[in-house]
Amino acid sequence: MSKFNDADSLLKDIAKQIKDNNYEFNQSLHTYIYHKLIFQNVRQDERRSELDKEGVFSKWCHEGRPNTNTFVSPTWTYFCQFISKDAKALGKGNHIKVYVPLDRSHIEKGVSLLFDFLDKNNISHLSKVGKKIRFDDVVIRLTNEKDLNKLLEFINSNKYIQEGLIKPNAFAYTENNIALACDGSISYNSTVANYILLYMKKLKEHNALDNVSLHGFYKFVVNYFATTFVAKRDPSRPYILKQFANDFSYVNGTPLDIDDPEVINDYYFVTKLIIESVAKDYKRQNFINHYNEMNKGLESQSSVDFDKVNETLTSLIETIVLKKDPNYTIWNVIKYIELGEPTYLTRFNNCRNSVCNTTFRDDMLYMLKAKNMSANDYVTAFYNRMYVLDEEIIELLKEYLAYGEYKYGREDTKEYLSGYITSGNDAYITRNSNFRERFRKAQVNSRVRMYMMTSGETIDSIVDKLKPKRM
Repeated sequence: MSKFNDADSLLKDIAKQIKDNNYEFNQSLHTYIYHKLIFQNVRQDERRSELDKEGVFSKWCHEGRPNTNTFVSPTWTYFCQFISKDAKALGKGNHIKVYVPLDRSHIEKGVSLLFDFLDKNNISHLSKVGKKIRFDDVVIRLTNEKDLNKLLEFINSNKYIQEGLIKPNAFAYTENNIALACDGSISYNSTVANYILLYMKKLKEHNALDNVSLHGFYKFVVNYFATTFVAKRDPSRPYILKQFANDFSYVNGTPLDIDDPEVINDYYFVTKLIIESVAKDYKRQNFINHYNEMNKGLESQSSVDFDKVNETLTSLIETIVLKKDPNYTIWNVIKYIELGEPTYLTRFNNCRNSVCNTTFRDDMLYMLKAKNMSANDYVTAFYNRMYVLDEEIIELLKEYLAYGEYKYGREDTKEYLSGYITSGNDAYITRNSNFRERFRKAQVNSRVRMYMMTSGETIDSIVDKLKPKRM
């Protein structure tokens, strides 16, 4: 059966189950569809396997590779994790995801072969193997095209791995039963599941579940993409984005944060990949081009990045305060935002040109409107918060440090925190316990950096003063 027949058959089966059982359209149905996707081509007898209880995780952890950390986190026991020691993959937000779906009889040795190859070739990766046999049981995250080509060449030439490959789910872009995706901060498979749910919901509303088809599904996704992501000048766009947020609440039970440009950007590109990769002439280079485009972001699509606005505001204040007293600094920044007159900004350290030649003022005005605040109120409050670590930041850092020490160890946790503060790249911060989003919302990066500048403290001294909050 071809990939397209597989996909059509799966859609018809889901539609039948929804009709026969009168399923409600909620998070439970999303989970049901998601599991139908990831277990699509896995034999029933293999679905009962649990690699952790069968001693396989322990075996992998004790194999020992000089360039790879292999471990099972006490807080995430479903996976055995494999992470290159160079930590380059940890510092990258969007990876090339390589799904290598191996059956039960091949996964134990096959995984060892895969990570031996990655280790010997010093390939940076952030990878994990789940305890269940499913389409995404082995997921390797890479950082560049060159390493992808090396890995695929190895897999395609390895007879043992080829023998053990499970047929991937029918909605993924595949090469020789290896699936590729890039999904940033979201999940490709979960997004496909949500689109299937929305398509089924539309059919049921029109009493047309019997008319389900693969062609109809892709037509639905194309139309949804055009309405939600492409027609950005539509006067009804705020309503459309609100509807989009509610439509994808089935993923985790709460509406999406549509003020977060990363969310909009990631869903835009994942949806685009779902649509484009179905074409018969879609090749690896098309996927790489898509990955590179996603990394650059889509400025015309994204909402204003509030974090970047605040980072620029921080830098602006940091520069002016070196030349002027605090009250003068605040007044000048407020006047520039209100009037747009460049002379309110100092030329010191090329401040005037570096700010005026960007969209900072427009973005700031957009953010103030969204927050229903005046420039005076926002800048004054922002300035006053810059020089202290208030209780919110302290408690969040304590919780993060306690979690990090438990999962990674004290020194690695400090290294990740230092990388985040230094670079501003939130990929250094784990998504577990929603830390990445909480750090972003609390502006931890700019707040800690400013505090360090004015107090003379370092990451080490700050960490040493904080008694970790017990998990």
